[in-house]
Amino acid sequence: MLQKPPPIARHMFSVLALATQILASVNVVAQVRQIRIPGDILIGGVFPVHSKSLNGDEPCGEIAETRGVHRVEAMLYALDQINSQNDFLRGYKLGALILDSCSNPAYALNQSLDFVRDMIGSSEASDYVCLDGSDPNVKKQSQKKNVAAVVGGSYSSVSVQLANLLRLFRIAQVSPASTNADLSDKNRFEYFARTVPSDDYQAMAMVEIAVRFKWSYVSLVYSADEYGELGADAFKKEARKKGICIALEERIQNKKESFTESINNLVQKLQPEKNVGATVVVLFVGTEYIPDILRYTAERMKLTSGAKKRIIWLASESWDRNNDKYTAGDNRLAAQGAIVLMLASQKVPSFEEYFMSLHPGTEAFERNKWLRELWQVKYKCEFDAPPGRATRCEDIKQSTEGFNADDKVQFVIDAVYAIAHGLQSMKQAVCPDDAIENHWISRYSKQPEICHAMQNIDGSDFYQNYLLKVNFTDIVGKRFRFSPQGDGPASYTILTYKPKTMDKKRRMTDDESSPSDYVEIGHWSENNLTIYEKNLWWDPDHTPVSVCSLPCKIGFRKQLIKDEQCCWACSKCEDYEYLINETHCVACEQGWWPTQDRKGCFDLSLSQLKYMRWSSMYSLVPTILAVVGIIITLFVIVVYVIYNETPVVKASGRELSYILLISMIMCYCMTFVLLSKPSAIVCAIKRTGIGFAFSCLYSAMFVKTNRIFRIFNTRSAQRPRFISPISQVVMTAMLAGVQLIGSLIWLFVVPPGWRHHYPTRDQVVLTCNVPDHHFLYSLAYDGFLIVLCTTYAVKTRKVPENFNETKFIGFSMYTTCVVWLSWIFFFFGTGSDFQIQTSSLCISISMSANVALACIFSPKLWIILFEKHKNVRKQEGESMLNKSSRSLGNCSSRLCANSIDEPNQYTALLTDSTRRRSSRKTSQPTSTSSAQDTFL
Repeated sequence: MLQKPPPIARHMFSVLALATQILASVNVVAQVRQIRIPGDILIGGVFPVHSKSLNGDEPCGEIAETRGVHRVEAMLYALDQINSQNDFLRGYKLGALILDSCSNPAYALNQSLDFVRDMIGSSEASDYVCLDGSDPNVKKQSQKKNVAAVVGGSYSSVSVQLANLLRLFRIAQVSPASTNADLSDKNRFEYFARTVPSDDYQAMAMVEIAVRFKWSYVSLVYSADEYGELGADAFKKEARKKGICIALEERIQNKKESFTESINNLVQKLQPEKNVGATVVVLFVGTEYIPDILRYTAERMKLTSGAKKRIIWLASESWDRNNDKYTAGDNRLAAQGAIVLMLASQKVPSFEEYFMSLHPGTEAFERNKWLRELWQVKYKCEFDAPPGRATRCEDIKQSTEGFNADDKVQFVIDAVYAIAHGLQSMKQAVCPDDAIENHWISRYSKQPEICHAMQNIDGSDFYQNYLLKVNFTDIVGKRFRFSPQGDGPASYTILTYKPKTMDKKRRMTDDESSPSDYVEIGHWSENNLTIYEKNLWWDPDHTPVSVCSLPCKIGFRKQLIKDEQCCWACSKCEDYEYLINETHCVACEQGWWPTQDRKGCFDLSLSQLKYMRWSSMYSLVPTILAVVGIIITLFVIVVYVIYNETPVVKASGRELSYILLISMIMCYCMTFVLLSKPSAIVCAIKRTGIGFAFSCLYSAMFVKTNRIFRIFNTRSAQRPRFISPISQVVMTAMLAGVQLIGSLIWLFVVPPGWRHHYPTRDQVVLTCNVPDHHFLYSLAYDGFLIVLCTTYAVKTRKVPENFNETKFIGFSMYTTCVVWLSWIFFFFGTGSDFQIQTSSLCISISMSANVALACIFSPKLWIILFEKHKNVRKQEGESMLNKSSRSLGNCSSRLCANSIDEPNQYTALLTDSTRRRSSRKTSQPTSTSSAQDTFL
């Protein structure tokens, strides 16, 4: 009696029973779609030779030439190349068991049971024991070979199902096309490897393309399968890192209603009334979905040739550039401009030569029975047809025109070579001396057997210690190795669909070296993106826009709409604010102003410091007035010097007149001080000079009016005191000295200097270090003198006609008061504009001097220059004096004696009214000792 060992075998049968029960509901065609290639070690293969059937009763649809037959032949070609090298596995021949997945995960799982049936059904004498300890009698069975590893599947959904089955039996799997990111999880798929990179890298590449073209608002369409959903998740994860928003997510199934609804949503999201919207649509869908997507898009958008491109597809590597259905009819209009990622693979010329050599009747053709079906469908022919009745498939050979091998051919060949190199490394380790001789003697010898370790490969040991550690130069000359997660090198070629028939530029160049409608525009590998600008279908200056909101202009901030990262309204920052980020404005410090790009502030004092410029109109006008005033004043001084001994000059008080004229020149010179660039010296002169010039001017006027007032209002017969020229000069000096001493004390308390003044946020004015109201304090004393002068001018307004200088001084004071009051209000009313303020101050100072110059000196200049007959000593002065003496009957003898015996100009030029007044008022003196009073 035989007894099976319990653990492993029972477990295998249980799994098989479970798998069979799960797949019981799957309709399987009577004929298993597979091919077998004999060999010492078998390698499995799973390829989508047929597409998925649209009919629920059949699992398989139309035959797929590129993704199916090309990949099957790529595996067979790789096996031929390896088997042709006798020293590679020391005579071991690799065979194959290749299955058709029909692009259907459930059907592929059912087919894959063939990989494990031989394993479960195999038996050896050592597997059985007798209860009595004797050797069992086992009937001779045909030798069955286990599958060492499996190449496939292509679709990620198929690979996931296949990996779940193979892991139970510890069979290594190498996929040439599945990019599902979850397949890198070694906790779930511990025997899975692939010669292509994970979708995580593909998503990174797609996101970097979007960033490169500033597409921040995109739509996402993915299929309702593992490839689409996991690819979409990877894209969304990378998009969040780069600040890209998903405008719309559409999960589609292979149903018309699903397609129609998704396309309607996409078109609606484009916002046709605006220049913004999710123009870029990211595709993570299975290959079979794309033709229908393009067709429905063309219908919904009513695309015509030459119409503006409104949807730009950014497609994953599932986009099959060799599939004619993608560009059939109106699909071409929808596909135009699509940006497609393709795994960076190179053409394999030797494979293309091999494939083109396949034709009916050859051994290589007949071993792949799917080639017969392809010939019948592709060439509309029949096999074994009588001559003349129909197109005979046997007579047809392939043409190289228009032939394009599948993009994954290189990866299929890499997968087969990776397994072969792993087997070679394992054989060298576990069977170093084992060899199968292939010379002619072996033909008549007993059939050799491979070593036990290679016949019963431990999948875990093979995967971890040999397969993942392969490192070889592949068929296109590149180094190949797996990552620790079992992934292939991450490298993508970026293509765009730019058919010659729709691209004028390509038609004009007629580039025969690039017959394909797909043009390479760049490549990506390990976060390194390169774009060939000249190959893009748009001009570099007209990159398509795929944003929710247009960028804000300089000086505007983003006001996010409902916390949406990519959608905002633009709100203007204040003129003095800069942007610390895209959403917040911050005011610059005082004296600083935003830079032109509004990303920072600069110091206004370094480049836009303001002060009075001599070339400005605000400086030219006061300067001209001051220069004219100085010239006129100098002219008056010259006239006075020339006519210094004439009665008019003498009578006007020469000493005070010269003080007045010099004070006026000082006032005019203050204009040049005020217009100069502020410095310590300029500010010191400004604080002392203006007040001192005015104090000299109005002190002299005050002394003049005070003297006249005292002369005509004294009731004593005695002559008033301190009316001599020296006394007047001393009094003037004392009064002006008060102002000078006060200014010097002020300079000592507050040393002169300059400072920055900020009248507005955008201005920095260089000014003196004292406020404006402090400057008024220095003029308070001058204002006091003006008030005194005005008061005495009013009091002496009725003096005799020959003393009418007081009247002119009064006119001067009245006008000066008006000028000063107007200037005070104007000065503080224009505080925001320092140029107007300074210019008005200069003009006001000059006007004060002009008023005094015109009112006081113009009457005297008129007599001196144009009425010279009045500027002479009167000859009849003595007779007039006698008449005046006789009329003073009540005067004292001493005073009258003085009047008679000492005649002077003052008494000689008195008017009749003055003489009558003198006769009535005996106590009032009739003369002074000075002749200067004649023309006061």
